[in-house]
Amino acid sequence: MAQIDRSIWQDKSVLVVDDYQAVRKTIKELFATFGLKVTEAENGVKALERLNAAKFDLIVSDLVMAEMDGFELTETVKSNPKFRAIPLVILSTHADNKYIFRALRLGADDYLIKPPSAEMVTIVLARVFNHEWQ
Repeated sequence: MAQIDRSIWQDKSVLVVDDYQAVRKTIKELFATFGLKVTEAENGVKALERLNAAKFDLIVSDLVMAEMDGFELTETVKSNPKFRAIPLVILSTHADNKYIFRALRLGADDYLIKPPSAEMVTIVLARVFNHEWQ
């Protein structure tokens, strides 16, 4: 993998949306190693509340959640002019193409399979923040 300038990511704010607290904690710890500030939400409804209250540079969302799932959140975020420019990455256990293609069709900017490796997170962050393809 080519050298990536991680300084671009310093202090970027990420909204992590997942219904399992343990997953949010793990993702928060992983993203913190990249210098990112993480805010958590347990579902899409809570995520929209957080989005209306603060500015975020990235949204990372699970797919399967109660109240509002990741597909609905993606569609809502990407159809709202206020939020549409925020990159949104799906992070899911579903590795089936039908889930991946649906998420991308709804506007997701990328798709990671749980549990994500630090290398895959690096590649996605470089694409999202540095606009580099690795």
